[in-house]
Amino acid sequence: MNLQAGKMDHFAALDGSPIEVGADIDQLKVEHILQRDRDVWHVFPQHPFLRIDADLLRKRIAELTSFPVFSSALIVQNVSGKDFGSRLIGSLAGGGVNAGFGPGSQVFVDGKANAKTRFLFNANAPLITGGTPWCADSFNVIYVDGTDLFQHKYGELIVVDKRSRTSSKWFDFTPLLDLRDRYCRDYFSLGKDSAPNLPVLEALLDDIFVQNRLSLTAAEEYHRRVSPTMVSNDYEAPVLTKYCRPTHDSSGQPKIEVSFALLHYETALRELDAIKKESSAGNLDEAFRHGVYCLVAVAASIEAVANKLVFLQQGQHPDHRDKRTPLKKLNDSAAALATAKGATYTPLCQGDGMFDALDSVRVIRNSFMHAKELESDIDPTTLASTILTDVNEGNCRNYLQQLRLAVEHVFTQFSDLGAPIVTKKNVTWFGEIEVP
Repeated sequence: MNLQAGKMDHFAALDGSPIEVGADIDQLKVEHILQRDRDVWHVFPQHPFLRIDADLLRKRIAELTSFPVFSSALIVQNVSGKDFGSRLIGSLAGGGVNAGFGPGSQVFVDGKANAKTRFLFNANAPLITGGTPWCADSFNVIYVDGTDLFQHKYGELIVVDKRSRTSSKWFDFTPLLDLRDRYCRDYFSLGKDSAPNLPVLEALLDDIFVQNRLSLTAAEEYHRRVSPTMVSNDYEAPVLTKYCRPTHDSSGQPKIEVSFALLHYETALRELDAIKKESSAGNLDEAFRHGVYCLVAVAASIEAVANKLVFLQQGQHPDHRDKRTPLKKLNDSAAALATAKGATYTPLCQGDGMFDALDSVRVIRNSFMHAKELESDIDPTTLASTILTDVNEGNCRNYLQQLRLAVEHVFTQFSDLGAPIVTKKNVTWFGEIEVP
């Protein structure tokens, strides 16, 4: 998608017209020239007091083949733009809306990018006036080598005088960013009708581009040093459902993980919705059937959560030889993960509502799955089987609520692990269906 810089809130051409930035490598070429060449920038008497020589910019772009650039974008790979966008939005909601990305997804490029599936992610348009496209700094640096793209981790963001800036062991950005902050303080922060000292701005811009040249030279040298052994893993973006996340095996081959915790949780929610509809219509047979499968799905979801934690802790999935209950696996693995981080874990304990409800779900589910037609008691209130009571609307609602609370209890203790299901009450993602 092409991005344009308009007159009102973007750096514009000398005549005030928008600058066509383009996409992919075209955008990176524009950004590089704007960081490298002082003569492309002109001081202008109207806010933000800088404009771009568009003709000179286009001429210089045509000459570029290999170059470093501190882009406003990040290179994303291995997934389609649609899948990346939906998972990014889901993460802003706290996770659990979809399968998200795992540690093995390698979606944000670190090294040489997937040549078949890559794109630039811009949180903001490249020439927005709140940014500094005339300043060669970032915590990431991109290198363009013909049609190949590389992205390197180049520093960390720190805060100085309430403004974020890059700190890097590869280049001292301090002089450059001090100059950047002068522009922001003495020019950008002025009102639209202000008349600043433009000759001083000319000199400030001269000093900025002296530092830019040093910064780009250091970035070029860094890339030449680290890139010779870098190779890309080139493949087409896989087709993902909302329950799928991309990953890679130990040899680097692309794979797909399925978040069964999420799939079973949403299935249980749909079954609860069906229980409510069938019960209100007096369809006891259908309400019972949906109740059984609601409970089965809740049991499967908590077991999937536990198995995922086992995998994160041990590096391999549990199999039939692991005889622990789901809650035992969950607590053991979470405690080990916390210990490895030098932290403590507060477990789910027998006697609290979350533990007791989910453990009862395990016991009842096992009786269903063994498919033994064992006799059950008659509920004295309903005169129906106690199994029907176990899976009625009220109990299924409680199972789902305790599942959500249990997952929240565990994953709020691990800020680096996204919850596999939605745990926040204020997130609406499932339409009008009730989420206990």
